[in-house]
Amino acid sequence: MVNHHDATVFDSGAVAGDTLSLAMLRNSPDCVKLLNASGRVSFMSENGLCAMDIADHKDVAGKCWWDLWPEDARAQLKTAFQQGLAGQNVTFMGHCPTARGVPKDWDVRITPVHNGDGTITSVLAVSRDVTGQ
Repeated sequence: MVNHHDATVFDSGAVAGDTLSLAMLRNSPDCVKLLNASGRVSFMSENGLCAMDIADHKDVAGKCWWDLWPEDARAQLKTAFQQGLAGQNVTFMGHCPTARGVPKDWDVRITPVHNGDGTITSVLAVSRDVTGQ
């Protein structure tokens, strides 16, 4: 069993400390990631860490999202991320093994995140494990 800390927020300003939001994130089976404008992971949900067999949030904090995927998928991920920064919602399927090498298939959704004045400041990447479906 992978052990995770209660606080999986890497950048304390990246995700609001709202208890409802955190409760929803903790109860989602999906791997929810907030990517900054450079594509670096600033947040990964607790269940996402477990789904990816990542023992500690420090193992992914600040890393480029596409670097967590196999080399042959990276161009697609970079393109999807750029589309998200441009305001588009993107959906695609991809194969990415966990940190322990367990093969998994993912349904990935990219959504732009706007600040209070409507400027896109980050991208939400939500991956659902669809292995065997």
